[in-house]
Amino acid sequence: MKLPLQHGFTLVELMISIVLGLMVTAAATQLFITGQRSMALQQGAASLQNSGSFGLEYILRDVRLANLGAATPVIDPAVLHGGLVLSHSNLSSVPVADFTINGSESTNSLMTVGEVGLSNLKDQKSDQLVIQYKNTVGNQYDCEGHTIAANAYVVQRYFIRKDSNTNNDPNEPLALACKATSYTGDANTALTDLGGNGEIIIPRVDHMHILLGVAQDTLDESVLPSKAGQDGVLDRFGYININDYLDLASKPQIVSIKLGLLVRSSDTVGNHGLTKADKQYKIYDIDQPLIDDAKNNLYVREVVTQTIALRNGFGLKEEGK
Repeated sequence: MKLPLQHGFTLVELMISIVLGLMVTAAATQLFITGQRSMALQQGAASLQNSGSFGLEYILRDVRLANLGAATPVIDPAVLHGGLVLSHSNLSSVPVADFTINGSESTNSLMTVGEVGLSNLKDQKSDQLVIQYKNTVGNQYDCEGHTIAANAYVVQRYFIRKDSNTNNDPNEPLALACKATSYTGDANTALTDLGGNGEIIIPRVDHMHILLGVAQDTLDESVLPSKAGQDGVLDRFGYININDYLDLASKPQIVSIKLGLLVRSSDTVGNHGLTKADKQYKIYDIDQPLIDDAKNNLYVREVVTQTIALRNGFGLKEEGK
């Protein structure tokens, strides 16, 4: 009896099919890995967008209220209820010896001052911004979500602090936070609740830097001899860092601020070669790399800046005051 023919694949055919299968699997794996990296990068860019645009805009809305309700339309360390809190005179009419912030006479650390906060930039410290405005209407909230009484003066402190929530962070997990308080009256002797951690506004900020826009009503006598001194026009403008401004013997009025932040993604985007660990970051007059860390290149970063003209800041300051 004749046996039936057996049909099947030859060894060569099996080897070819296996090779083709491995090639398809390798291509699919590569596409998956590329997609994962692309998705991580897009998520990092999205977190930068949220922080750099939406987070900064939240701060700017309050900063634009600064100087509302001030005694005069000028901003400097001597104006009562001035929009930038630079000295105790911006907060109260009582002598400095009778005034305290959070129960301590050392008040400078809770005012607008430069180079006092944490930073992930090499050899740098972050600046601190303290603004003030009068709540002229009811049903308003400060940056911590507290209800503000009508006609109360609101003081808000923006600063960089360490975040207790960590996630494989390079260097320190820093965040931009806001602490708020309020008071009524011109002769208050103490300001409480301005210290502490506050509420996080932007989750990951490596550095904050501020420049003050200043102006003077002065003219050069050698240029216009007939109009030397004050002529009723602000004609000299410039930008200066906070500490240099505070060191001036005669302080010009402040009309604007430049706010710069180095923001980074909250989550890692992987080692894709698009970020460099030793990259220099320029924020106005600062140009520095990050503090060395093996994970610096696993996150994307962006410098965001904004120039803000301050409310009621373009009044004329009398010469000599």
